[in-house]
Amino acid sequence: MKNWLNEINTRVTDVWINVFWKNPNHLWALKVTVSIAALLIPAELIFNDSFISTTLALGVVAMALGETDVHPRGRVKSALISLILFFIISALVELFFDSPVYFSLLILIAAFTLTIVGGLNSRMQGVTFGALLIFVYTMLGADETEKWFYQPVLYTIGAFAYSLISILLLRQRPYRLLKEQLARGFHYLAEYIDLKANLFPSDPQSQTPIRNQLAQKNIDLAQQIESCKNHLYSYSQESGEGCRSVVNRYYQKWFLLQEMQERAISSHEQYDLLSREVENPELIEGYGQLMREIARAIHIYADSLLTDQVYKHPISLQWTLNSVQKLLEEEKGEPHYLTLSLLIRNLMGLERNLREEETIIAQIDVTVFNSRKPENSKLSTLLKPEHPRFKSAVRLTLSWLLGFWIIQLMHIDKGAWILLTSLIVFQQTYSATRMRLFHRVFGTLMGVILGVTLSQLLPTLAGQILLLLISIYLFFYWVKKNYVVAAVFITVYVLASFNLHDNQGVAVMLPRIVDTLIGGMLAYLVVRFVWPDWQYKQLPKLMFNAVNKNKRYFESIYKGSVSEEDYLHNRRTAYNADNSLAAAWKGMRLEPRRTQMFQESAFNLTNLNHALLSYISAFGVHKHAEELTAEELKFCEAVSYVLQFVVDMMKGVADVSQLKTLIISTAMWEEELEKLQMNEDNKRAALIYNIAHVSRQLLIESQEIV
Repeated sequence: MKNWLNEINTRVTDVWINVFWKNPNHLWALKVTVSIAALLIPAELIFNDSFISTTLALGVVAMALGETDVHPRGRVKSALISLILFFIISALVELFFDSPVYFSLLILIAAFTLTIVGGLNSRMQGVTFGALLIFVYTMLGADETEKWFYQPVLYTIGAFAYSLISILLLRQRPYRLLKEQLARGFHYLAEYIDLKANLFPSDPQSQTPIRNQLAQKNIDLAQQIESCKNHLYSYSQESGEGCRSVVNRYYQKWFLLQEMQERAISSHEQYDLLSREVENPELIEGYGQLMREIARAIHIYADSLLTDQVYKHPISLQWTLNSVQKLLEEEKGEPHYLTLSLLIRNLMGLERNLREEETIIAQIDVTVFNSRKPENSKLSTLLKPEHPRFKSAVRLTLSWLLGFWIIQLMHIDKGAWILLTSLIVFQQTYSATRMRLFHRVFGTLMGVILGVTLSQLLPTLAGQILLLLISIYLFFYWVKKNYVVAAVFITVYVLASFNLHDNQGVAVMLPRIVDTLIGGMLAYLVVRFVWPDWQYKQLPKLMFNAVNKNKRYFESIYKGSVSEEDYLHNRRTAYNADNSLAAAWKGMRLEPRRTQMFQESAFNLTNLNHALLSYISAFGVHKHAEELTAEELKFCEAVSYVLQFVVDMMKGVADVSQLKTLIISTAMWEEELEKLQMNEDNKRAALIYNIAHVSRQLLIESQEIV
């Protein structure tokens, strides 16, 4: 009997670790679902009033979607602000809902103010988003309550119940959310390396789609690294001296992630050329297999962060590395040997980062970061008309006002769905809003079909509660992964809620589709015509910033005169600038045709800048290997001069009369660098060659967009 119980306990523990502990989305979804179930089921049994139970559940949803802080103390602060704000906003909606004129004024003040305040910092961004949700939720139930305080109290109780569970769990494992952020970053890194392995071997035709996927994955990785930074700063602000050593350890892991990112992004050669030049196909395929093994090991390392289990370095990785090294030794004397040697050295660095992680991170000094605090924006800055946050506030306010008066003029019942759709569809840019609109509408349609089908199969009270809990679980699981799927399940959740409330779930689905279309179109039209931020207007500024940051990153490598902290900052900002440029080009493709100016040049410049960053990263990976020779240093200075000229051209301060002379002089670089490589002392000449080649192409291509 005891053995049987131990076996069950072991299996339950394994399921918990593999399903929930290793997957933060499952854990978040479970936390929300348990909170709703703990409120909804007793409310149904005790009060037999579905309005109470569904309103409590919406309070949980609003609080969960607005949750941001990673430190227990910070989460308590944000929860208190949210609870006060939820009650006030809900009460104001109840008090003014029956007076269209006063309610319009409330929309004007609340929508604009909450959106602006949300730009102050990440905490307020989450809090105000939850408050905007409560604003709309209260509108949905405003006609069903006799007392103005019913909904405010119920929403506050629901939000409080979720906050209590969330804070208690966080106090049990106070570093859990930092681990989740870092683990997600390492998983993205592993996915990037696994994807890059497909370039070994490759041809020019297959490279384009792979590189496009790599660009998107690189954006995800860079954004996650920034997210880790913000959460670490937030944790530092709230932590006392007793926690410094533990927090510093997570800072060290963050720096390890960035070092491995540099190695992963680096390019040592055009991989289609290597695939053609290397006669032994097993060698190139071996590089690809080695990268896949490294990616698998990084996934294991990320899981070990989440589960607190000791990382076990895969034996298969060491075996694959040894095999590739033996194959490489057979290529000695071949023209491509030096490039392949640098590449294997880089991959060995990734393997060593994992195998000797404890030793490596112990050498990283992060004490300077103990005083870092999250970035805060000044209110005076946010209130400037040219600021993106101000524009967003105006757009949302206008959309909500238009939506409310459409509800009034057309006497739409439950028309608050129009405002809710506008809130969710609104994104910072036109292209992102357009994509979100498609996802929302398509997800809603699919959700209606699925929800109607399931509601017929589960017509009882217990069946509707089960459907509601399953759908909200799946919504929270998918909302950060795939918004289309999330929209499907939140629609099913709404249908189950209405069925629970007055058995009208199926009846409200057609009006809900219409409201979704109206709200989505309002958001689309407002973003399209009110202060549209077309990407072609942003392109010169983004291009200038990206090349300038690349130049600074390059100089911090070959000059070697900056501190390690400044080097890491220069590297990270170069990656962020490159990602902003890539995101702008992707957005440009979804904009109206007349705004798609310079699209071909934008594509070329974006690719060239990313190639330049990849080659500089390879240069940075080997910065401590050997000292640069005088010849290499002189060539680096020449390349830096050209990059500065490109930057000056984009600023409009370059002496354009020198352009032709400069292009002619750079045409001689290839021959000069080939001579450099004849000297065995110039071991990094091949890396400089790649940087110089792309810099010259940037110089030529940048003429058109300037």
